Amino acid sequence: MTLFGLVRHGQTEFNRQGLFQGVSDVPLNDTGREQAHRALDALPPIAWDAALSSTLSRAEETARIIAEDHAIPFAGTDARLVEIDWGAAEGNPVGEMEDRYPGRTFPGRETTQSVIDRATAALDEIASQRPDQNLLIVAHGTLIRLLLSGVTGEHLPSIPNGTLSQLEVVTGPEQETWTVSMVAGEELAPRTRTVPRDGTPRFTLPDHHLRPLGLEPARD
Repeated sequence: MTLFGLVRHGQTEFNRQGLFQGVSDVPLNDTGREQAHRALDALPPIAWDAALSSTLSRAEETARIIAEDHAIPFAGTDARLVEIDWGAAEGNPVGEMEDRYPGRTFPGRETTQSVIDRATAALDEIASQRPDQNLLIVAHGTLIRLLLSGVTGEHLPSIPNGTLSQLEVVTGPEQETWTVSMVAGEELAPRTRTVPRDGTPRFTLPDHHLRPLGLEPARD
């Protein structure tokens, strides 16, 4: 079993201003750095074996802060963990773009399935390389939310900056079991899905999951 602690990066100025940032490489602001320092404070202690992140600077800096604060080895980055590409919405106000493109049908936007597929591929590979380890993965709000929704089948609200969710992956000869036990720092009764190891795609979601449940306003 591999335990993944999925942390959303700290706040950026795009987050603060309510802009879509996606694959735009926007750095942490001072609030985001403080959130990174506090990310594990209110959680039960876990012996994390390593920390990894997406290649975007806001995620990598968050991971490096957490790793240094808690004496966790930083094990590098993975481009498959970057945020969804919002296409024409990148850098624009959330409300304005949602009014213009209902359902987040932005020109050039990455598909929901593409995000889930690359996220699960990354975790599959990391789990096979690091069996029986506890791994912190610092990534992004929409990617984490879609991955968790893929496993649970639930429409989830926005994942706040600097919060941790937990996902366990158990790999067998023919099947994998994925279990979500925490979302954004809140423990919940485990939600489990068992899927074929060679199944493609592992999880599917309708596009309405692109917009967080109860959006007020979005900060993904």
